[in-house]
Amino acid sequence: MNPIVERPSPGARFEPVTCEVLQGHDFVSVWHCHPECEITLVLRGGSERIVGDNHSPLLPGDMVFLGPNLPHDYRNVPRGSRPATPVEAVVVHFLPNLPGQEDYRQHASMRPIRRLFERAAKGLVITGETRLTATHILRHMVHVHGMKRVILLLQLLDLLAGSEDLQEICNPTTAVAPTSLSDRISQICEYLKAHRTEPFYVGELAARVGLGRSAFSRLFKKRTGKTVPQYVNELRITRACLLLAETDLTVSQIAMGCGFVSPAHFQRQFREHQHCAPLAYRSRVVQSP
Repeated sequence: MNPIVERPSPGARFEPVTCEVLQGHDFVSVWHCHPECEITLVLRGGSERIVGDNHSPLLPGDMVFLGPNLPHDYRNVPRGSRPATPVEAVVVHFLPNLPGQEDYRQHASMRPIRRLFERAAKGLVITGETRLTATHILRHMVHVHGMKRVILLLQLLDLLAGSEDLQEICNPTTAVAPTSLSDRISQICEYLKAHRTEPFYVGELAARVGLGRSAFSRLFKKRTGKTVPQYVNELRITRACLLLAETDLTVSQIAMGCGFVSPAHFQRQFREHQHCAPLAYRSRVVQSP
């Protein structure tokens, strides 16, 4: 399946280095790629990491550096009869050439940095003492902005460039160039994320990108691995999980606020997706450390 080609994150307009703490039932991710480099530290949760042609189980502390346009996905599915642990991760995005520093990697002294980025095209798992130091930098990065965050990123890249605790993940992967059809599906995915609580009609979505209903539905399923209703339902359930964990809203309020047609419909969909009732999920999450 071809990956969804994403645009740079909206935060990139304000920060040369974006850093966020991701929390929820899953990583709100699909098989995708983007022009930014990505560093992800999984603090808890997660079942599988897919990078290029590599599938690996996820464990707390997993840290990965991905180069631009490398297809990847993070998943969090139940292990056997046990429910999936809620996800918490630190995710950093930045373009390979920082603003105002387009040629910094071309200097002779930057050879280790150039080599680091070349290796990141295959994805790099960060382990050992390097991971411990890098974890401290990433946790600090969450709380600063602007130039302070850029400085921390440069410190992190310098650490990684001189480390032997890096393992390449996958075979060389050709950078994925955006195609017009992939861009159209990416546009719809972004639209659905922004309007997840609103009613949707597949015919109208198809018309937005100039495709017939049947062709659009086939392409959407091919690119995302899901039908449009399945994709929207996962977006809504993910939002509901956050509200159950972080608010005191009733199940009915959450159901209607997330776009479900009725509390009963929400209950059925939630059980199918999470393998438990909404209140049982809230109780489990609140009691977890």
